[in-house]
Amino acid sequence: MYQFFYLRKSKNNPKIGTIYKAVYDDRTPISRDTLKITIPSKLWDDKKQKVKPNMEIDYEKYNYIINQHKSDFLAANKKAVKTNRDCFIEFALEYLENNYTNEGTKIKYATVLKSLEKYVNEVLKLSTLSFEELRKIDFIKGYKKWVFKRQYPSRDEKVVKRTKTVFNYLIVIQTFVKRYNELNPEKDEIKTIHYTVGIDDFEDVEPKMLYPAEIDRLINYSYESVKKSDKSMEAKHQFLFQFFASGLRISDILLLNYKHFTNGRIEFVVKKSGKKISIPFVYKACKMLGYFYPIEYNTAILENQLGDIDLMDYELDELIKVYSLKKPLSDLTIEDLFQFKQFLISDRNNDNSNRLRVIKEVIIRVEKQVAASMCKIMGEKPSGLVFDYLNYEDFKDLRIMDKKELTKNQNHELHRARSKYNSRLKSIAKRIEVIKITSHVSRHSFAYYMLSTGATVEEISFALGHSTIEITQSYIKQFPSKYSDEAIGRFGASFNI
Repeated sequence: MYQFFYLRKSKNNPKIGTIYKAVYDDRTPISRDTLKITIPSKLWDDKKQKVKPNMEIDYEKYNYIINQHKSDFLAANKKAVKTNRDCFIEFALEYLENNYTNEGTKIKYATVLKSLEKYVNEVLKLSTLSFEELRKIDFIKGYKKWVFKRQYPSRDEKVVKRTKTVFNYLIVIQTFVKRYNELNPEKDEIKTIHYTVGIDDFEDVEPKMLYPAEIDRLINYSYESVKKSDKSMEAKHQFLFQFFASGLRISDILLLNYKHFTNGRIEFVVKKSGKKISIPFVYKACKMLGYFYPIEYNTAILENQLGDIDLMDYELDELIKVYSLKKPLSDLTIEDLFQFKQFLISDRNNDNSNRLRVIKEVIIRVEKQVAASMCKIMGEKPSGLVFDYLNYEDFKDLRIMDKKELTKNQNHELHRARSKYNSRLKSIAKRIEVIKITSHVSRHSFAYYMLSTGATVEEISFALGHSTIEITQSYIKQFPSKYSDEAIGRFGASFNI
């Protein structure tokens, strides 16, 4: 639990603002209260969380009040105990253990702190990392170079992945330094503004995604191996299921339960944000899932033959002319309709435009009903995991529609499953000559195609289940610039010159 102060600008006059204090437990807001102190906005130092020295107002008085609130908070909050240790690493590990509940986050942050400890012990030949050492500019410079060499000793220093790793490590260390500053307001602040200086490539990294031709190659990918261990076909269908199911995260796919299928939708609580999400279970996702559940998929198809569909008179007039099929019109399935559509497309001797239009309209309705039936069938199964990467017995304590933090062992199993899945995707990428495919590529690809078809940022954010629209905007900002080519083309077509 920690406290911080910020300036809330006036809606009527943004040149002035009121100082507020907020208390958070990890990322969860506990309280927000006004200090009833109004100052010019330009006089607020957001980084230092105090009023800037000036001649316009009594800044010393206001900063004294802020410091008093900090002292009261430290005295009242048992978790926010000041450390008497002189070792930053010990402070950070203790703070991590006492103030973070997410086991996945704790594992990631502990890895960074252990890396820092290794650098201090092996390179600096120090047994502890004093807070005074953190104040030295050369200290963080040396650590950055050490991480570069340690993470990827055989790669060029301009490799983006390495740059991103170093950036993430430094952000974690910076976070704990800021916590130390907050818990010790009476001490001189340890500056961290220079920590990420020199890592310029990180913000320019484009998210990896698959373009239409690459998606087509993946859809057409087929591989028969004599090795039973080759599960690339399973990985292909799981990736495409992710893609068509609104780009679901890999952690949510691996933890997907039969009971998440309800009323033609997939509904669950996102592991990363704890936010409830509800997405439509569309036919293409249904068909990909049919690879793993062929009996359920075929049952859904047979439950929705053409005789079970309400058809308009003009649709019947066109469909009744289908003489080439060997089964009654009422027995036609979605698969039969797909075949007939392809026949009409390839038939160059007749004008099939009207009949083709009718077939496409009927197919859309049948697809929806097949997906709804498949969703119902899946949802009626006993509680269990949809995919077999994890042992359900290890995760059966997870509540279906509530957020529950995973244990250290569950996070470990989830990490292993993710690595196994990505390893299978790596094999596919090599075979279809795509630079890189990982589970997260499906998410980037889904967002890209949503954007290219005219979806708004708000619609994309909702579909992806992002906790804030700013996260979605950061996705879009990094997309290849040519995603706007079609929109620019439409703009140019609206003028005659």
